[in-house]
Amino acid sequence: MTASLEAIARLIGPAHLAVGEVARAANADVFWWPRAAPPLAVARPGSTEEVAGVLQLLAASRTPVVPRGAGLSYTGGMAADRPAVVLDLARLDGIALDAEDMHATVGAGCTWEALADALRPHGLRTVLAGPISGSHSTVGGAAAQNLPGSMEGAIGLTVVLADGTVVHTGSGGMAGRSRFYRGAGPDLTGLFLGDCGAFGIKTEIVLRLQPIRPVACASFALAGGAATAGAIVALQRAGFPGRAFAMDQARAEDAGKVGVVEALRTAASVAQAAGSIGQALGNLAGLARARSDLAATPWSLHLTAEGVSEIAAQEAIALARRVLHDAKEIPPAVPQALQARPFSIRGLVGPEGERWVPVHGILPLSAASACLEALVAALTARGEAFAAARIRVGWIMSATGPHVTIEPMFYWPDALDPLHLATLSDRNRSRFAGRPRNEAARRAVEEARAALAGVFAAHGAVHAQLGRFYPAPEGPLPARIKAALDPDCVMNPGVLGLG
Repeated sequence: MTASLEAIARLIGPAHLAVGEVARAANADVFWWPRAAPPLAVARPGSTEEVAGVLQLLAASRTPVVPRGAGLSYTGGMAADRPAVVLDLARLDGIALDAEDMHATVGAGCTWEALADALRPHGLRTVLAGPISGSHSTVGGAAAQNLPGSMEGAIGLTVVLADGTVVHTGSGGMAGRSRFYRGAGPDLTGLFLGDCGAFGIKTEIVLRLQPIRPVACASFALAGGAATAGAIVALQRAGFPGRAFAMDQARAEDAGKVGVVEALRTAASVAQAAGSIGQALGNLAGLARARSDLAATPWSLHLTAEGVSEIAAQEAIALARRVLHDAKEIPPAVPQALQARPFSIRGLVGPEGERWVPVHGILPLSAASACLEALVAALTARGEAFAAARIRVGWIMSATGPHVTIEPMFYWPDALDPLHLATLSDRNRSRFAGRPRNEAARRAVEEARAALAGVFAAHGAVHAQLGRFYPAPEGPLPARIKAALDPDCVMNPGVLGLG
């Protein structure tokens, strides 16, 4: 162990520093990156001060540093091309709630589910909706990667720079001020959001809160991807104030492949949310009817609308019904179940333990339909290769504002990594472990993802989670900011095309 690592062990405690094969296992990712260098070590500091101390120790030797959240990146966010010390921020999981001023300061390692559980007794939730992977994915990971849609609900940050300097953004960066406001001078919060750790290590995120509001849901069956994209665009242009989430038939069938225990858990959750067992059982029966309807149609569209009152939420759904007057309405069991249980990691693998990886693009409304058509054509051309490698494709489209996110997802039988296995139940771990590597499928998926990224680029898409996969920001400004904040290019070198 080098002198720097020995000093880090003294600072954070030897139990919180892993090296060698232990470090490799501790740095597992959801995707494979064969060109990534193995980590020098994985350090798990327990506070902002310890993060600053670690960076100060490493600065003298110009040792690269890579931040880690839950390891769910599929764009090479942690795949540095040179050995680095990985800072695993899982221990930074504190929550400081200011209910009176409607914000919370959250440690970067806090999961979205833990945060939601802490806020619920106060009748509060974050304005920024966490991802469905929030049972494992962290608030810091979202801040580093960005979420499709908007990060406006993040109103301040604590960031440690490459030399160990600690900075606070938003109103919290002003002496004596509360952390209640983002726009206090230049928007330095936005500077560090979505940087994948290239500019600094985010240790705390300040999130705007709002009351938990009444919700109304609706679901519709649509006759294909083009019709679904058109429906989502029409809803956004009409000002639908909620979330639209669509699945193709294959993806919907995957979502429906749950056992009796899981179905009963969902029913119980819905019962708790609805306040009645009878209503829950009715919703569960609705899920069965919805599956029957989905068998006859290629896509389903699910809408969720919040309102200051139940009447306001229902008015938003009434607007959607007017916009989608030609679509067949089906029981809204899927959005109701997602409301009751918004977080799950089960989707990290397919329903039969298949390997899974997506690719996505965020598109202007005018480009969504044409981009979807081009994506389908690009995948259709790979039909024989996919069949040979046993690869199948599922689709999701979603919108929470005047843009559409399209997300093709690849599934295939393959060896699972420790990260996948750790998220599975004991039963499924024994079922799915020990499978051989499917090299042909991995090559085909890599080629297909690259091709689809090109299709997205041709239609003007942008992306969350840029990492080392999607196009980097253009122009001189990112490089100049990098040079000012990290002149030795030690902060996640190579990410965003920097360093």
